[in-house]
Order: sequence, then structure tokens, then C-alpha cells
Amino acid sequence: MKWWGPEGCSSPAAQVDLRVGGRYRITMTTPEGGDIYSFGEYLEISPPEKLVFTWTWEGPPEMAGVETLVTLEFREKGNATDLTLRHERFPTKKDRENHEWGWNSSLDCLERSFD
Repeated sequence: MKWWGPEGCSSPAAQVDLRVGGRYRITMTTPEGGDIYSFGEYLEISPPEKLVFTWTWEGPPEMAGVETLVTLEFREKGNATDLTLRHERFPTKKDRENHEWGWNSSLDCLERSFD
């Protein structure tokens, strides 16, 4: 919750049941002060290599109810970890591009949290 979300957003709440079939729900507060919510189900958990889960928005309206799929793969790389993130099943190219920006910004926030 300390780094989650694109630049300017915060994440004041998250519920996580990290098990196959378990669910999560994340609250993100936008820079304008509005809350949006993402939720989904964990489909695969293979520590420490892989995490697969569905992703659905309660808002914004253009993506509400559209279920997409996120796969995170972790590989040891010396004293670091290489992360491959794949987010797929978007209905439009614009939706994919918006999420690409969001993930990149979120991962930038993660990287800064190590400084």
C-alpha cells in the first residue's frame, strides 16, 4: 500500500486472501480525491516464481466489469529480481495503453520506495 498505484494516487485500503481461489480488493484514491476499486481472484500462486490473477474495475465506467488477466513472473538475477508483468484480455487498444501507463508508473513508485 506504500507504493501501489500510478504517480499521484494512493492506496488507503487493500483486502487480500492470497490463496488459489482467494480474492483481493484494492482501493486507489486519485489525485482528484475520488476512489476507484480493482478486484479479482488468484488463479495461480507458485512461490517464488509466479502469480496469476484476474483484474476487474468497479470504476472507471469504461472498464467497469471487464475482467482481464495479470501474470507476474519473478526470476532471480544475482542480488536482484527480474519481474515480467503481462496484463492481457483488454477489449480495446486504448484500454491496454492506459493500463500499460498505470503499471509502468506503479513500478516506478515501487522502485523509488527502495531509495
